[in-house]
Amino acid sequence: MIEQDVTLVADRLYRAGYTEPRLRQFWGGPIASALVRNNAAPAIHFCQKILDSTETRGDEAQAPSSFDQHLAALAMLFCFHRDVPVETTRAALGEAAFDVAVDHGLIVTSNSAETRNGAETSTRAEVGDPGCASAPFAITPYDLPVGVPRGFRPGDENLYLVSDHGTLTTPDVLDGDFVLGLGGAGRTLVSLTPRDQVEISADIGTGCGIQALLLARHSDRVIATDISQRALHLTGLSAGLNGIDNIELRAGSMLEPLSEPVDLLVSNPPFVITPRTAVANFEYRDGGMTGDRLVKSLFSMIPDHLRPGGRSVCLGNWETTSANEGGPEAWVADSDTSVLVIEREALDPIAYAETWIRDGGIPRAGEDWNRAAAAWMDDFESRDVTEVVFGYVIMGKAEHTAATGDDAPTIADNTISDSSGHRAFKTTVRTTSAIANNPYGLGQFVATTFALRSWLATAATEEIATTVFTRSPDLVEHRHHVPGEPDPSSITLEQGIGFGQVFDLDTALAGFVSVADGSLTLRQTAVALAQLLDVNPTALEDQLIAQVRQLVVAGALLPVNDATPE
Repeated sequence: MIEQDVTLVADRLYRAGYTEPRLRQFWGGPIASALVRNNAAPAIHFCQKILDSTETRGDEAQAPSSFDQHLAALAMLFCFHRDVPVETTRAALGEAAFDVAVDHGLIVTSNSAETRNGAETSTRAEVGDPGCASAPFAITPYDLPVGVPRGFRPGDENLYLVSDHGTLTTPDVLDGDFVLGLGGAGRTLVSLTPRDQVEISADIGTGCGIQALLLARHSDRVIATDISQRALHLTGLSAGLNGIDNIELRAGSMLEPLSEPVDLLVSNPPFVITPRTAVANFEYRDGGMTGDRLVKSLFSMIPDHLRPGGRSVCLGNWETTSANEGGPEAWVADSDTSVLVIEREALDPIAYAETWIRDGGIPRAGEDWNRAAAAWMDDFESRDVTEVVFGYVIMGKAEHTAATGDDAPTIADNTISDSSGHRAFKTTVRTTSAIANNPYGLGQFVATTFALRSWLATAATEEIATTVFTRSPDLVEHRHHVPGEPDPSSITLEQGIGFGQVFDLDTALAGFVSVADGSLTLRQTAVALAQLLDVNPTALEDQLIAQVRQLVVAGALLPVNDATPE
């Protein structure tokens, strides 16, 4: 257990300006962009110049401030894995925080390297100069996105994550027990996770612990599991830094340590499909199973670990093969659990192999690269894989009422049922458009569309016909005209939130959307449009019901619960 005084380190880092926004301002846009491209050289050069600067006299130049020197030192230590003189490090952190950092293995000096107890620290602690300090772990500042609860204490809009230093600072192939910091997939899962208050949540395959740390802000209890003791150790360090005490760390593979059902489960599992050959395997990204068996096993078992009304949000890769056995929507057999699969990217096997060989730090065109590429190609060929999909898998378990044992079908609470029993929807959509602006967070949008699909799964034709709809306020209509023609050649509807989807509209649907302001039912609108277009109102109603369903599941049209049409 990490003692509370380790928060002194986080407090000092925050006061020194070691945050995402301040660092971007510190070294400027071009260097920040280079870091996004995994190029640390410009930032290292910038920081080293500040540390090497000596005070000059005269009006033409000034020495960098002590604030800049301290920030440069902290970045060199915790971002770029460079040695910094002990006295400079002590000045940057302050006496008390420096001593705490040494006590907890966050800083190693020539004196402390020999006395650290704990193999996790000593194996990576190397200090070349006796007068220098080194940071065996990366400490990464993270500026919380919209939707994550905050306001618990000053500065808590920022989080500090402990992980291993990775390919940003070393050209070497990574070790198998490497603990990845916050990457693109982790940020995606952060944005997708619903943030309402729950009693108990779980982060499966916690890694550096980012999901668990954020779940702790809106859960009474959090269970974080991982097969890697090293990952659990670093998650514990991160929890201590951020003053979080409601995370329970459990060692074991995926769901095995989870003995009780939870209200919310998230997972960014080791989903990378890797050949089971001489290719290096990494615990943080590769679960040691052939093909997509790991995510298939995980997704199929999740419903057994959800409470009634519970939800899960996971990321994953899965294969498309000639056998066409279906993806995650087909893996979940539980009749009370709905599954929404959002496919965000599909790569051919060669492009997929390139991505993950490069991620492991193997230089292009060398023998190791060629050997790994051949292994990946043979592996995919053995299963006749045509593409590998990356996507999101969202599940919701039906909530049974105590009075009847049945589910009450509503839009607001994500419950799913029909009059014949507990029948859930299971569907896949491919949405590759760029994510749009989501002022309340992408997770809120996804939760809303999930609830809408839950309603549509049980809504009969007559219910939809007598429902009042309103259009989402983010929509923009585009009409495309051939020069000289009075009527548009095409009409499109573009979303400003969610995934920024674009929909093609015909004249009738465009007319429906234009008057969908919460005042008329679909049937009333169909009658009015039929008169204007001189078509059969019954046929037009049937057409609009099918079209409106598609716009509702995308969040472009919303049913109005409290409408009382005439």
